[in-house]
Amino acid sequence: MARSNLRKTATLLRSLMHYTAPRGDNRIRVRIAAAFGCLVAAKGSNMITPLLYGAAVDLVNGESGFAMSALMYLVGGYALARLGQQIFSEAKQYLFAKVAQRAVRGAALHAFRYLHRLSLQFHMDRQTGGMTRAIDRGAKGIEFLLTIAFFEVLPLFVEVAFVSIIMWHLFGGFYAVVTFATVAAYVYFTVRVTEWRIKFRREMNTADETAATRAVDSLLNYETVKYFNAEDVEATRYDKAMADYEVMAVRSRTSLSVVNIGQGTIIAFGLMAVMAMAGADIQKGNLTVGDFVAVNTYLLQLYLPLNFLGWVYRELRQALVDMERMFGLLDERPDIADKPDAKPLVINGGELVFDNVHFAYGERPILKGISFTVQPGERVAIVGPSGSGKTTISRLLFRFYDPVAGAIRLDGQDLRDVTQASVRAAIGVVPQDTVMFNSTIGYNIGYGRDGASEDEIAAAAKMASIDGFIAHLPDGYDTLVGERGLKLSGGEKQRVAIARAILKKPSIFLFDEATSALDSRTEKEIQRALDTVSKSQTTVVIAHRLSTIVSADEIIVLSDGAIVERGTHRYLLAQNGLYAQMWERQSSGFHDYADLPANIDYA
Repeated sequence: MARSNLRKTATLLRSLMHYTAPRGDNRIRVRIAAAFGCLVAAKGSNMITPLLYGAAVDLVNGESGFAMSALMYLVGGYALARLGQQIFSEAKQYLFAKVAQRAVRGAALHAFRYLHRLSLQFHMDRQTGGMTRAIDRGAKGIEFLLTIAFFEVLPLFVEVAFVSIIMWHLFGGFYAVVTFATVAAYVYFTVRVTEWRIKFRREMNTADETAATRAVDSLLNYETVKYFNAEDVEATRYDKAMADYEVMAVRSRTSLSVVNIGQGTIIAFGLMAVMAMAGADIQKGNLTVGDFVAVNTYLLQLYLPLNFLGWVYRELRQALVDMERMFGLLDERPDIADKPDAKPLVINGGELVFDNVHFAYGERPILKGISFTVQPGERVAIVGPSGSGKTTISRLLFRFYDPVAGAIRLDGQDLRDVTQASVRAAIGVVPQDTVMFNSTIGYNIGYGRDGASEDEIAAAAKMASIDGFIAHLPDGYDTLVGERGLKLSGGEKQRVAIARAILKKPSIFLFDEATSALDSRTEKEIQRALDTVSKSQTTVVIAHRLSTIVSADEIIVLSDGAIVERGTHRYLLAQNGLYAQMWERQSSGFHDYADLPANIDYA
């Protein structure tokens, strides 16, 4: 267990050093060297002060009087040494602050980028509140470890060595042995007891993440809570999580008392032993009063930081636990990854082929030998009952997943052989459930293409028939949409999503029930806009409302993961199969055909 912990700690420290002193960044390395030089100078100044102080005491304690000039030299040197220690310590902090913050920034950015590279399955299983709390604590742990541990703990051990040598040289070996033994006992006790109580910190962290997850999840689902009058239920769940955290936090704090009492006992006995020895030597005439003061000063200089060391080590171990959780996220492996020799997708027309595609979520088969072709410029619709596999096809096309068997090809290129980024750059998606950033309408539309001009954003909004709505808003395109777009209606959010896809100017369009949240009139307007922007481009439409796809070049009907019918709208009606039944159920709600596309033979 101990070796495992050491290996884990060594791995964490190696990862940390990658961000602390990255290769090729000579400026950071110079800062580290300069900070370390200031550290050595500060400790050197600190070693001189007890000797100057003891000499000054002996001078004023002399029986034959003393020279004022000599005293002023000693006092002046003492003051300069203390001032030098302060100046060098502050210089060290100034130089190293940028190093620590750069490491925090680099590690947090790497974790952020890595989380975006993970597969859809990870993000479907994640707990957002706990994950963000883990990253936040991990970043703070990095900052603590760098600014405190590397430039306080190591120098303290160097100071212990210096004090032991000085005590041995000036006062005798027994003083050095007792001092060193006290420090060794203190460090051993601190390490062992802190290792024992680290489990309480882990339990406290787990309880903290659970409480954060419940709070974030509840607030993100604010409307659902209101719909079901569940405020008290949510408060009870959150309070239970906080009660668990309270128990773990109290247990952690109580165990800390054991550490503090034990440390205080060791220091008290060590200080008592050395001072008793010094008093006895003064009585024998072996030491002067100034020597006694110097010994006492060295011990105070050493033992006061030791109290700090106990706190540092506890926090260091806790920081390592926090970092372990954050870097543990980087151990997650994406289910879908680019091949080492993957090349960018090259679109030349936009022919899409599903060739005998099979797919399953774990042990549950979803698609069973799906095969179809969408020629460049064609519009193909995919329909079927809920659970038939329609959405899975869109996820496979966007490479959120790869087929278990079979292949998906764009212009003859297997999607598994090209980079995910190039596939996603070529496809414009309008999802059924539109999620928006808590920013402005302009930002959310402009998200479709980085660097798009205001005129291009306005043109996309016009094609999506949302420009009139935006024009009536007091802040126009600068209107904030709220968390996940809660300030907008479902139809308004969907039109923003359509404008975003239009702005992207993709080679292939994928509409996943793009007009499901719109009224009939707006639906017709946007359907015409979609027909315009996707004209002469490969288009796949996943539809529930059959009235939106009657003009498709081909309609594919899925049932239980397999294609059961395919053809044009008129042909499928004539077959009197599943599609005809679905059409009959939906069209029975129409009073007339006024809401259906014109110039289509529905018979």
